[in-house]
Amino acid sequence: MAEILIIEDEAAMAMAISFVLDNAGHTTQTACDAPSAKKILATSKIDCAICDVWLGNDDGLDLFAKLRSDGVTIPFVIVSGGGPGRTLEAVTTRADMLGAIGILFKPFGDDELLDVIDIALNKKSAQH
Repeated sequence: MAEILIIEDEAAMAMAISFVLDNAGHTTQTACDAPSAKKILATSKIDCAICDVWLGNDDGLDLFAKLRSDGVTIPFVIVSGGGPGRTLEAVTTRADMLGAIGILFKPFGDDELLDVIDIALNKKSAQH
């Protein structure tokens, strides 16, 4: 199946996402912040990334924008629970502008996660 990078600073959420994806036959790696995500992307063949908006001191949308400007073209799925200055509408608008394949709003179900990953992976395979 696919190699998926989970960029999430909440360990329990990262483990839950990884559990669902691993059970669906994918392989996952986890990064808890922007520097870790960049390192994994530079050293591993990743097919798709799931990136939370809040990453402790880092901003997931800023990370996504930086990766895009650096030429990283893998499909990205953005995850958000909202927050101060991060309304769901604002997150959706910016994620769409950056080219995110999908946006998941916490809490989301296993089927929602698997559906958006399928969409992302189908888009990636259509590009090649």
